[in-house]
Amino acid sequence: MINCITKATPICSGKDIVEDRLQKGVFYKKDDGSVWVDLTEAGFDQKVVLRADGTSVYITQDLGTARMRYDDFHCDRMVYVVADEQNYHFSVLFEVLKRLGEPYAAGLHHLSYGLVELPTGRMKTREGTVVDADDLMEEVVRIAREQASERGEAEGLSQAERDANLRKVGIGAMKFFMIKVNPKRKMIFNPEESVDLQGQTGPYIQYSYVRINGVSQRVEKEGIDLSIAGQYTQILPQEKELLKAVHEYPAAILQAAAEMDPSHIANFCYNLAKSYHRFWHDLSIFQAESPAARAFRLQLSRAVGQVLRSGMGLLGIEMPDRM
Repeated sequence: MINCITKATPICSGKDIVEDRLQKGVFYKKDDGSVWVDLTEAGFDQKVVLRADGTSVYITQDLGTARMRYDDFHCDRMVYVVADEQNYHFSVLFEVLKRLGEPYAAGLHHLSYGLVELPTGRMKTREGTVVDADDLMEEVVRIAREQASERGEAEGLSQAERDANLRKVGIGAMKFFMIKVNPKRKMIFNPEESVDLQGQTGPYIQYSYVRINGVSQRVEKEGIDLSIAGQYTQILPQEKELLKAVHEYPAAILQAAAEMDPSHIANFCYNLAKSYHRFWHDLSIFQAESPAARAFRLQLSRAVGQVLRSGMGLLGIEMPDRM
């Protein structure tokens, strides 16, 4: 059996694997010298793995890469995050690896995702309508900057602080808009909608966090005693709803991990932020009916802020301090 070498030495290539297993009957050679694998029994077709001139094809290179990853990282599972246009390719690749008897073959998974389209239609290379990701990011940041300027937000911040916050909002808006959709679904990315503070967006959640952050700063400034929160026992419906939402966070993480679908976390964060907005609108915090009620609501707000920051952090989205 060919042993792929780790990082410090030359890497075993897919071509080496094919040539080794050709001698053992996994592959077969045609009269022109090309090497193939017959997968018709598995519901696929016959697949070339080495051309007649001895050069490799994509799937051959993937065979070598899979072996290299296993030797380097000794991983039990490998997840290939690639668009659904490559579904057939990865089905064939995984079948070949099983036939090779690779020890990691049972732990391979193709997380296929739908393509992202713009409101103007699908991006097409041949028509010159492909949008560079960096350009798209800058466009979203530009829209966020314009909207923030119209609202007169972030006053009192330096230009550097404003730019840093706006970038967090813009990048967060783009990431959240894409992540909130099940990865297998095709979607239309609308830059304008992605930064809407009233919609199911990243900025909507970030704004909730900023509001809670402001509450926490006031607590520290005024030296409010939060230790009496446990004396509050008359829990109101809005508070119960918020407590229940916070409690569901671990389950959302487990579901996202089990299904390899981060949209569960994205939608959890949105629903938690929405519950907090209702709580904020319906109940007074600093003018609560008793010091214990005030302390409880402040502690609850702090917990929501921590969960929102954690959940969005799992999605790679940073929370701004000001908006």
